[in-house]
Amino acid sequence: MNNIKGRGVMSKKNKRLPYLKFAEDYDDPYRSEYPNYSYCTECGIAYIDKNWKLDVDDSLNKNPIVCPACRKIKDNYFEGILYISGNFYKSHKDEIINLIKNEEHRQRLRTALPRIGKIEENEDGMIVYTTNDKLAYRLGKALFKAYKGDLSIKWSDNNIFTRVYWERDE
Repeated sequence: MNNIKGRGVMSKKNKRLPYLKFAEDYDDPYRSEYPNYSYCTECGIAYIDKNWKLDVDDSLNKNPIVCPACRKIKDNYFEGILYISGNFYKSHKDEIINLIKNEEHRQRLRTALPRIGKIEENEDGMIVYTTNDKLAYRLGKALFKAYKGDLSIKWSDNNIFTRVYWERDE
């Protein structure tokens, strides 16, 4: 578990949060090869040269499929969860939601597959479910960078599932 607490003062030594490599021996049922120029009928992303891409010319799309991210969302299979809590969240909810959506979009420009699956709100705060463990990690880092607070990251044993906790009281 990694904890970063305080008002965002980080030494040069701790500028980056540790990230462990994906467990190669993990058999992900959603991970598979698709024919080149496949496109998702749900979200419209395309699989070209072994990469998922946004905004591809429709004339290139030849093989209709449902992408792994859309399948994960449909099956409620999430690899990352971000818990957001504290009084700061309650008074800055709209700003935090915008930051999360913008960071998701920025990550999707790199690779179109990771995305937010769903967002739930409760009396304590908000829970963000992601289709990818790295996205939950990056959303937590973005919150910490923008608003400071306390950030805690818990990796599963095989680094397949990540829980990220961000909290800030005024």
